[in-house]
Amino acid sequence: MNYKATILILIIFSSCSNSELEKKNMELEKKNMKLENQLSEINNYITETKNQLDSCLLELTEIKNTPEQRFLRAQKLFSENNLTEAITEYEEIVQKFKGTNDEKNAEKEINRINKIIEDQIREEERKKALGYKILQPLSKVSYGDLTLKFEKIWTGKRWTFDDYGNQYFLRDAERGNIHVLTRLSITSNTNNPLLPPVLVYQMKEGKLHLLGKLEYEFRRWKDYGSYLGNYSDYGNDFSHSSTIRFNLGLELSEEEIKNHSIYIVLKKEGCFVRSRNTYGNPEISYKGSSCQTKSILTLDDFDNEYTLLKRL
Repeated sequence: MNYKATILILIIFSSCSNSELEKKNMELEKKNMKLENQLSEINNYITETKNQLDSCLLELTEIKNTPEQRFLRAQKLFSENNLTEAITEYEEIVQKFKGTNDEKNAEKEINRINKIIEDQIREEERKKALGYKILQPLSKVSYGDLTLKFEKIWTGKRWTFDDYGNQYFLRDAERGNIHVLTRLSITSNTNNPLLPPVLVYQMKEGKLHLLGKLEYEFRRWKDYGSYLGNYSDYGNDFSHSSTIRFNLGLELSEEEIKNHSIYIVLKKEGCFVRSRNTYGNPEISYKGSSCQTKSILTLDDFDNEYTLLKRL
């Protein structure tokens, strides 16, 4: 009896277990179907989004490649002096918009830029042929807020400056040496400008080699008291006078001056600073310790920062 009861109990439990298992399997199948549906929806959304993105990218590409946008790109390249790239952009317009006004306008721009390139090539060839002889000396130079007028540039044994009426100061060159001198006036639109360096270069082996920079000294003072700094001389102060006169000088070996062509050059960059001296007179002077100048100049340097003032 016990044996049969045990068998019956096992059969009942087995039936219950199978029923529970089937129920759980059905629940899992439902969850799988739900997940599959969600995955399908996600894939459809991704596909739709990708199609929309591709469509937007295509539309953006079309917008970028309209004649108007191409002209804007070409003009920007031209303004940045990327001439060959600008021509390439215009050539694309010619190829893609045949028989339109855009094609005609692009061809005009191509011809104009080609003319500029040809002129540049001819100018470079002229520079190579003439060398430094192509440089034209200037006695008046303007840049930024400054205008410099060079009254005289010469060589001499004596450099005079700081004239205060009945006396002045001088420096005589040592034996075998000579001064490179210049007399100039500087006009400034600002109250405390940085003054540019005046440089001496020596032509040697076809290149300009730096010999040195001239030092600034005031040409004159109102009187001896202003020279000593007992009171201000507004004539030597840009915050009160728009124009100040200077005498500049640099002592060099006579051999360097006589045996080579000498070029007096201005660098259009301020580096001489107005300073108040603790010791010595005059109380005010201009110091150029921060000047950064090239030791060797090429012709290309004269297209931008450097200007020829005189050949000696």
